[in-house]
Amino acid sequence: MKNKLSLTIALLAISTAMFAQQDPLYNLYYYNQAMINPAYVGLYKSMTLNAATRQQWTGINGAPITNIMSFTSSLGERVGAGTTLVSDQLGINRTTEMQAAFSYKVINSNKGVLSLGLQGGLINYRYDYSKLNIQSLDDEDIDMNRTQFTQPNVGAGLFFHNENFYAGISVPRIMNVVVGDGVQSSTRYMRHYYISGGYIINNKFNSSIKLKPSFLLRMAPGGNHALDLNFHMLFRETIWAGITVRNFSTLGVSTQFQVGQRFRFAYSFELPTNGLLGQTYGTHELSVMLELSPMRHQQKVIRYF
Repeated sequence: MKNKLSLTIALLAISTAMFAQQDPLYNLYYYNQAMINPAYVGLYKSMTLNAATRQQWTGINGAPITNIMSFTSSLGERVGAGTTLVSDQLGINRTTEMQAAFSYKVINSNKGVLSLGLQGGLINYRYDYSKLNIQSLDDEDIDMNRTQFTQPNVGAGLFFHNENFYAGISVPRIMNVVVGDGVQSSTRYMRHYYISGGYIINNKFNSSIKLKPSFLLRMAPGGNHALDLNFHMLFRETIWAGITVRNFSTLGVSTQFQVGQRFRFAYSFELPTNGLLGQTYGTHELSVMLELSPMRHQQKVIRYF
């Protein structure tokens, strides 16, 4: 069965050479949304280093593997900036992306903060056809000689939050990526839209526990949408624990440990509830975050969103 699944992954990888590729999935975005919304960078008065890795459907050859590194910082009361490096591999495909983001707090008051973000960068798409074991390939849509190409892209987003609530909307990559050889062309990527929101509920019966329901809706062309419904609990301002349901076909659990107000370690585990159940060791995601305040205006922060 796993060999059949590996073949399915390989065919999926080939199909991305002909059809629009999807954004990589994340699960630990609810601890750092800079990876999906440029308006989030510099949202807090701090400097943040974040590294994350995600291995999807472990045990299946060619399954997606995503690695992320990001650096964000506030640059004053209203301005933020950051960079993000993403490496995403699926079968024979490897996508490497580098983005620089800037944000500006259009509203910055005690009632809430509304931030506008823009980002831009380069995305490199690479195909390693040597990993395929195919006797003949006569599909004209697959150019075996075109093993890589690089395209620019830009993104934008809005993010609002106050003490207990947040909402965001973003398009991290606005430009569709179309590649042609002078005779024919193919769309390798089409823009995705993200809508997120969440709320902090203070426990009236136990002040050491906070509750946070949240959601993320990712909309992609062709009806390839993903809806995450999350519910998390925060214990003594130190340990997060929660569950996620994605499209009612994937169930995940996650936790984040906070050491002081500087160091955070997060882990997520997901299992499919469809036909892949029992054929994979699940999806694992790890994140390490270091939060500093070296600039005069920066300070130690309590981060709920």
